[in-house]
Order: sequence, then C-alpha cells, then structure tokens
Amino acid sequence: MTLAARAQELRLQPTPFTAYLDFHALAETKSGGRSFPIWLESFEINTEKSNDGDIEKTTFRLRFRRFSGLLDEMMLRVFFEDTQQPVVTAWSELGTRLLPPRQLGSKIGLPTSETLVLAMSSVDYVDIEVPGAGENVRGAFIASLHKTETHSASDFTAPASFADPFGNGPSSTPDSDDAFLFGRVRATLEKDVVPLKPGTASQFDFDLAAVPRIAIVTFEILNADIGAPPQISVNGRELGPATILLPDLADPAYQSTGRDTAFRYHGWLKCQKVVPGFALLAGTNSLTASSQKEDEAVAIRAVEVQLKYENK
Repeated sequence: MTLAARAQELRLQPTPFTAYLDFHALAETKSGGRSFPIWLESFEINTEKSNDGDIEKTTFRLRFRRFSGLLDEMMLRVFFEDTQQPVVTAWSELGTRLLPPRQLGSKIGLPTSETLVLAMSSVDYVDIEVPGAGENVRGAFIASLHKTETHSASDFTAPASFADPFGNGPSSTPDSDDAFLFGRVRATLEKDVVPLKPGTASQFDFDLAAVPRIAIVTFEILNADIGAPPQISVNGRELGPATILLPDLADPAYQSTGRDTAFRYHGWLKCQKVVPGFALLAGTNSLTASSQKEDEAVAIRAVEVQLKYENK
C-alpha cells in the first residue's frame, strides 16, 4: 500500500510584537521603507567624532511609544562581535536614566549575543553605545514580553524566569561542590570560558573513586559550526563529536559562513556527549575537547560531568 503525503499550506507566522533590527541594513534604508511594531517609534544611528574627524563612539537609539499592558517589559537581544563591548542604557524623554549602564560581552573576540529584560513603563528610548564606528554590532532582536505561570518541584531548582522564544536553554550555573542524587554524581570540571583555537584541544582532568556505569559530559559552546561540533576523547579513546542542542532555525543567531551549507551560531549553545563506563578509570581521567575546523575559533565554558552509579 502506498501512502501519499498531502501538501500543507505555508502559513506566515505573524509577529506583531516582535522585530529583528539589522543595524547595517537599516543604516542604508530610508525611513519610509522601515516596518516596525507599533510600539517602536524610530531607529537612529548617531556618531561622535574627534577633532581629527575619527569616529569615537556610535550610538544605536531605539525610540519607543508607551503602551501600558502591551509593552510593560521587553526582551532586548544584541548581536555583536565581542571585540568592542556595547553598553545598554534606558532613558526617559526628560533625560532621566532608568537603566544603569549594562556592559555586554567579555572581549573574547568571537561573535556572540546577549539578552536583557527591560522594564518599559517609563522608558522613551534605549541606547546601545559602542566605541568606534559600530561595525562590530550586527543588530538587535526585540520582543514584547508577558508573564505566565508555571509549577516546579519543591526540592529542585526553580526554572529560569525568562523563556527564550526560540527554545534555547538558559545559561548553566555550575556548582562549586559535587552533588549526589539517586545514584548520580554531578561535578564541575571548569566554570570559566576556555578559548578553543582552530586545530587545538583543551584537556580537563578529574579523579574517580570508582568507575560509573555511564557518564554524560555537558558544556556550552560559543560560535559553534552547527555541522562540526567539537570532538570528544576520554583517556585517549576517541568518542566522536559532541551533540549540540539546537534552537529553532528562525533564531537570528544562525549566520551563514558563505561556504557550502555551513552555519555558525552567534551565542552560547549547550552540548552533550555520552561516555560509556568502560572508557573511564578508577583514578585520574582525562577528557579532551578538540576543534574539527582549522580556520575558525570557538570557546567553551561550564564543563560538567554526570556519573551514573547503582542507586543503593
């Protein structure tokens, strides 16, 4: 028997309360050709020059209309090359600063993005300032937010207060101490950001009192080529590439590299790798993460291992 699949109608998903602002494209577009949500009044780019004519600072200004109940809170996600750190502030029309300066990035030198949740009841405009001509700031994703109710187990960590619209999980917050629960031991191997240069590897050593039945290594990766995640090896045994947990492809953080079908994600993504128990040793173990690509760098952070033992 042959089953024929029926073609489905392609429906454009409406987003009246959401917009992605490509700053470079908007700089070249006349104001009449711009389409914004009703609560976004205008977008401006202002520069400050030195006496020599060099651009010292660029300000991307988003000016808003106040709509109580429609724009009480806003998601602002800024996409930028982390070379010059953008600073975000929010202001009233009278010049009262309503949001202290929030500096984004850590000057790691890789494409990234950061998200802020802003209270908008008294805000008339938001400034994104960056030293120089602003070429390292690609754009911003903005969306009106509403509150929802959820339930969580009493004995466990409460869920994040903000849900990413594209399904990307919240950043990890590794514990300083090991934790045991129902036969699982969870331990942090590295909290901080570790640059992974092209063609190089990073090694993490850890001690085990006993060999587990299975383990899972989890970490976050920045600027990942989604088709070429890092290779993982344990104690010299190659285990293959890690698995990247990918959000919706509508996410503006996906950027084509211009080569074949390669895409990189300009933000942090969670990765996981299953490690069979037979690859581990009682004593010192060595975990290695290595880049598959020879031409572009990534960074990893929040490296954690979970070990599964019999729950007695």
